[in-house]
Amino acid sequence: MKTNNSKSCVCGGCKLVGTIVGIIVGVIIGIIFALGYTPLIVTGIWIAFSLAAFVLIYVLGALFTGSCNGSCNSVMGCLRRNLGCLLTGAVGTLLTSLAALSIVLDIAATPIILLIGLGAFFFTFLVVGIISFIRCAVNFD
Repeated sequence: MKTNNSKSCVCGGCKLVGTIVGIIVGVIIGIIFALGYTPLIVTGIWIAFSLAAFVLIYVLGALFTGSCNGSCNSVMGCLRRNLGCLLTGAVGTLLTSLAALSIVLDIAATPIILLIGLGAFFFTFLVVGIISFIRCAVNFD
């Protein structure tokens, strides 16, 4: 199988970038939450939950209807390349946001601070996966 390395976009490269950016953002959000500067954190958790649910439904829908021809080839090719990032980010965000919404968010508890930081990591991983998917779909030949 021949590989085409002449593309300007390296599709599927979201794993390393998503992990590094996710760790940085997760630590920053955890520190900001621990200092008490996030009075509307529950709204952000609901937004993250909604976006993760939408991405999961979109990915499952695209996989079930992946047998179409024509313009769907670019979507399916990029979806295959970014599936790991999208599913990891979506499932991780769903699980951590459900856990965060089911408990009282006290800034003095270390496990809750870690949960918020982990949720920020997965949400950032999801956003990087979405950006990589869209960038690949736009530049797909």
